[in-house]
Amino acid sequence: MSLYDATKDLHHACEQHPFGARMSQGNVTGQEWADWLWSFKALHSVVDLDLPADFCRDDALRADLRALPTPRPSAAALQFAQQLVGQRTVGAAYVLHGAHCSGGRVMAPTLAKRGLPSAHTVYKDWKAVRGWLTEARSSEEDAELARRTFGCLLTVMDEIAFR
Repeated sequence: MSLYDATKDLHHACEQHPFGARMSQGNVTGQEWADWLWSFKALHSVVDLDLPADFCRDDALRADLRALPTPRPSAAALQFAQQLVGQRTVGAAYVLHGAHCSGGRVMAPTLAKRGLPSAHTVYKDWKAVRGWLTEARSSEEDAELARRTFGCLLTVMDEIAFR
């Protein structure tokens, strides 16, 4: 089963989560956005190590976070990032970079109107990232990690929504 097919249900679960739905409408606070981006930064700090340098989101996420309130760390993101150390992270990279290239790019203009930064959705070579995602999409061996990554994101959404 491809990564796309293996994660379709969890992608929809993220979109339908109360916090996910508010994000897609641009209806989140600066604090919530900071907390969400901090979680992505924690995950990217491990996942991006095995990817081309242009994929790295560290500088972009750091820039976004500088424009926001001090983020509250996510226990779920920290724990999951630690679990990823030393593992093949293609499944996690597929979820994270896919989120930025797809939903993130769509939400960026709405978030900008609310004064919320989204530099992390802009890639120097978007076509290369998109090509990598398309290639990774057909992977079957990385499906379980992709599902676990979506599970982590859902838990982070719960942490933020229920604070």
